[in-house]
Amino acid sequence: MTNRPVSGATIEQTGINRSADVRLTRALSRARWVLAWERLWPTVATVATVVGLFLAVSWLGTWLWLPPLGRAIGVGLFFLLAAAAFATFITFRIPTTAEGLRRLDRNAGLPHRPATAMADDIATDKADSLSVALWRAHIERALRSVKTLKAGVPVPRMAGRDPFALRGLVAVALVATFFAAGGDRMRRIAAAFDWHGVVAPANYRIDAWITPPNYTGKPPVILVGMRPGEAVPTTTPALLVPAGSMLVIRSTGQVRLDVATTGGLEEPKADPKADPKANDKQPQPKTANGADERRFVINEAGTATLRSVVARDLVWQFNVIPDRPPTIALTKDPEGQTRGALQLTYKVEDDYGVVGAQATFKMKKPAGANGGEARPLYDAPEVPLVLPQTRAKSGTAQTIKDFADHPWAGADATMVLTARDRKTKARSDERTSNA
Repeated sequence: MTNRPVSGATIEQTGINRSADVRLTRALSRARWVLAWERLWPTVATVATVVGLFLAVSWLGTWLWLPPLGRAIGVGLFFLLAAAAFATFITFRIPTTAEGLRRLDRNAGLPHRPATAMADDIATDKADSLSVALWRAHIERALRSVKTLKAGVPVPRMAGRDPFALRGLVAVALVATFFAAGGDRMRRIAAAFDWHGVVAPANYRIDAWITPPNYTGKPPVILVGMRPGEAVPTTTPALLVPAGSMLVIRSTGQVRLDVATTGGLEEPKADPKADPKANDKQPQPKTANGADERRFVINEAGTATLRSVVARDLVWQFNVIPDRPPTIALTKDPEGQTRGALQLTYKVEDDYGVVGAQATFKMKKPAGANGGEARPLYDAPEVPLVLPQTRAKSGTAQTIKDFADHPWAGADATMVLTARDRKTKARSDERTSNA
């Protein structure tokens, strides 16, 4: 006997029932598809596992923590894993008819290989009527078992290829990180391919400085920057800055600023009075061609990390000096002077200097004629106070004010001393005095 593919010619030559041949053809087609899936699925599962592991690592935020060189190495490793997984596609081949017939015979469990027998052809001379009759009887007996020939379900035997079920672990990690990443998924994936800084540009410059708030009167502070050929410090000492200081980072050359902040650093907010339609965050200022600039307001302690320029990140650390309100207090009780004048002796203090002070008065309201409170006919006097010196941080001063001509002269009133700096106001002392 010789083996050959099943075809319509076989039916006509052997006189076998055509419907049985159709059943055999369908069973053979299913068997070949099952074999193809068994060969293809391990490769598909391996590729899917590598892709799922990459997504899980990305959604976990790993690329955001790594420097540019670490990202490039990580993506390279995943590329090698993916290439090794795809390499098995090269060896994939479509199952042959003979392999499909053997699959049908194995699943049927019948003797004499009925599926293979139906694909065979007589090896002797077809003019021998006795041999042809015996061959037809052999084929007819094989065809009676067509209904028992089944391809079965695919069995890719993944347990043998992955005994530790790593693909299941990757699937669980993929689902967990998918929900953990939230709306940040695409940015975390894109960070894997952000390799700026693996090869630094030949000519660039990055400067950074702190601009203290105007109320402090302090000059800007220059921070450690970057230049070609200069080593990036591993750590920088924490800098003590006033609350509300502005961090400015400016680059020139073919570099892109990628700045990550922690703590109380945030982008400046737009002024709603200047532009009611503006968003919460003020857009970063535009600079000249080839330059880039980022700004952040330092409200609380935090860090700013400059990434994607060179292989090592540059980190600036900041601690914040809160602005204390100014204080003012009488050093002794008000003293009456001749001709109705009043002498006030007081002490002022502020961390950045007092720019103004005054004394205000409020009359004690006696009961009116109808039981209500009486209202004075004249406004209360306001007395500007003399400062020890301009923007004095601490000092004692005196102010003498003549109230003889004021309508409140001789009335019982409450005096309130108020000091102010360039940012805040603070009511510091309140006394009852005879104006």
